[in-house]
Amino acid sequence: MTAGRILVVDDEPDLRWVLSDLFARAGFEVATAADGRAALAEVVARDFDVVLSDVRMAGGDGVQLLQDVRAHDPDLPVILLSAVEQIETAVGAMKLGAYDYLAKPFDRHRLLGAVQRAAEKRRLAREVHELRRRGGSDLGTSAAAREIDRKLTLVAGPARLAVLLVGESGVGKEIAAREIHRRSAEANGPFVAIDCGAIPEALIESTLFGHRRGAFTGADRDQDGLFVAADGGTLFLDEIGNLPLALQPRLLRALQERAVVPVGGSTAQPFRARLVCATNADPAESVARGTFRLDLFHRIAEMRIDLPPLRERPEDIVYFARRFLAEAAAEFGAACRGFTPAAERALVQHPWPGNLRELRNAVRRAVVVGHGDEIDVDALYLDVRPARARVPVEGGAPDLPLAERLRRATDALEATILAETLARFGGNKAAAARALRIDYTTLHRKLKRHGLPPMADTP
Repeated sequence: MTAGRILVVDDEPDLRWVLSDLFARAGFEVATAADGRAALAEVVARDFDVVLSDVRMAGGDGVQLLQDVRAHDPDLPVILLSAVEQIETAVGAMKLGAYDYLAKPFDRHRLLGAVQRAAEKRRLAREVHELRRRGGSDLGTSAAAREIDRKLTLVAGPARLAVLLVGESGVGKEIAAREIHRRSAEANGPFVAIDCGAIPEALIESTLFGHRRGAFTGADRDQDGLFVAADGGTLFLDEIGNLPLALQPRLLRALQERAVVPVGGSTAQPFRARLVCATNADPAESVARGTFRLDLFHRIAEMRIDLPPLRERPEDIVYFARRFLAEAAAEFGAACRGFTPAAERALVQHPWPGNLRELRNAVRRAVVVGHGDEIDVDALYLDVRPARARVPVEGGAPDLPLAERLRRATDALEATILAETLARFGGNKAAAARALRIDYTTLHRKLKRHGLPPMADTP
């Protein structure tokens, strides 16, 4: 089973070879093109999960290729590489729909991580399309799933109602956000999504609010932000808890006044966009730690919808497993058509910390390694080890209030986990971030907050 199919576009043969080798070693099926025109022909002729393109090329630049690819296949993620790190170009590319924008020389761990996340997003888009084509709910068949479905329809009506989706990684928060958009009066408008933890702090303000010419080095013309780009549609702010604290007052003012002031500007730009936010952390805990403003929390959570993890709705596990099996069997041309009773029991008993994303990966892997018409337990490779005993943590002096003791205990445990994970990966922060399922920027911020010593990434 491959990690996905990637098209590498660059006019330098040596760099194409280096990138092809990097992704092939990571399990990708790699194709290459020397310029934008050849790349577009490949995209039209073949099916890819990710396009990685240089920005400046003789035969058609990467930004034009981005626009052409988006016109042909809006769901195909495009990542741009550039030897010139300009904020304006990056913001412009993100507004045009680029999945990510990275500067050369690139960190290979960060680049590989970006490509893997883009391929995962592509697979999710295909999964949603396939589930809808086959009928049934994208959210499941359990009572909890039906209740979520009811709430999504309820909140889709009032256009200005701000919705906060709360749930663990992999539960389908973006699917839920897209459902709100699809069922709303703004369904024909744009759906603009941004991961607040994936954008560098230096770029996120301009990305959200836009900028005016001369606002910073490289800003040679006015540029609208994502709030304006989402006008008449829905703006989805994923992992809102990663938004820098210094930027939160600006976001609060924008939501209160329904207008944004671009960086370097003085005139407010009104917008008419529905706001949907999502987080995998408990907002109340973020407020208690002082990393998220209470007034902003109340503003973005006029309606809060909690998406329960898969382990709390076991009725949905076999339902989705069977759907993922049908999808994988068709994709790989496999003969398996179901699970043994023992395999289905094992699926229901597994805790699924990665939720639907983990379940889908387990099923796809089982389709490849399994034999016969049914998948048995051994093909699932589920971790059946007993849970580790709880490790007590120090919460400070016993006379402190409970809330303060919990905060200190949480901080101490988080610091311990970060240090242990970094040690396990020999100081490789990119690998540690992937293992912890947080983005690279968040890891750096947490290391700094806990005063942990910086450790250089290893090759």
